[in-house]
Amino acid sequence: MNRTILILGGVLAVLLIFLIFFLSSRDDGDTTTTIVALETTSTTIGGEETTTTGAQVTTSTDGGTTTTTGESTTTTAQETTTTQSVSGDWADEPLVVAGFGALGWWDGSSWVQVSGGDALPVVGGEDYQVAVLDLSAITSGSGQEILCEPVNNTGVILTDEELLGDWPGPYGVAISAPWDLVPHVVEELEDDGTYEGFAADLLADRGLVVGEPELKQLLRVDLEGDGVNEVIVVAEDVAEGLIPVEGDYSIIFMRKVVEGDVQTLVLGEAIVLDPGTQFSASFAVGAVADMSGDGKMEIIMSTGFFEGISVEVIEYVNDDLGTVSQIQTGCGA
Repeated sequence: MNRTILILGGVLAVLLIFLIFFLSSRDDGDTTTTIVALETTSTTIGGEETTTTGAQVTTSTDGGTTTTTGESTTTTAQETTTTQSVSGDWADEPLVVAGFGALGWWDGSSWVQVSGGDALPVVGGEDYQVAVLDLSAITSGSGQEILCEPVNNTGVILTDEELLGDWPGPYGVAISAPWDLVPHVVEELEDDGTYEGFAADLLADRGLVVGEPELKQLLRVDLEGDGVNEVIVVAEDVAEGLIPVEGDYSIIFMRKVVEGDVQTLVLGEAIVLDPGTQFSASFAVGAVADMSGDGKMEIIMSTGFFEGISVEVIEYVNDDLGTVSQIQTGCGA
């Protein structure tokens, strides 16, 4: 009897050891891993902002569950402007000129308006890029000269002055600078009646009712390179020779999104309700170009009037100041 009990005890001990070993092996073998990918999002407004979140890893065993989540990171790409250099003999400071006088130059931090007797930052022989819509050209200029007598503007004589345009405009400018003048969108649009309606409203606000204003220019541009386009409109119907006639009008305006709202900025206007007291004029966009090399574009606006013309560089400074005429010149009676 005692022998039988000893044998049964030995068998039970062996079975117990086997069972412990077997259960230990199952604990290691039953481990499961689940990977759950979290959402990755990307948002672009001006510069590109990309948010990436790591995957969530869940490990389950008989002993419990362990969850590990990868670190979330946000990277905002800064908006950069790539300057494309154009070969040429350029002025040390980018001088802006018209065929009848110099407007001014950019000194690296601000605009310098040319006034009578100013010494220009050129010696002669410099190259100039032509800033005119739908035209890419380079010309050269003389040293400092006196132009447009008897006004006696300080300026330079351009080899290909005719490239800039004719009276009454559109008329552009030339600049002795090596960078890409048109780094962003500048394109002509076809109107579906929308901007004709905006022009009619502006004229009506000024006392002139015109059912279907004539659109002379309609341009879509991205002045600041922020991906938000502006639209520049010129509506005009004027008499030949720009002699004032009742009902003549020329108005140039820009439609721009400011803090989420579309605003209308009038850049120039001449509306003749009384020919005896009012003058006629013809406004036009000669070019939209980067005149200071900062990657943002300015509007080159020309104004034709009776026996004369002027041209100016208009900059959209910021949402508080809006558009500001920075440099200009003119010639005429």
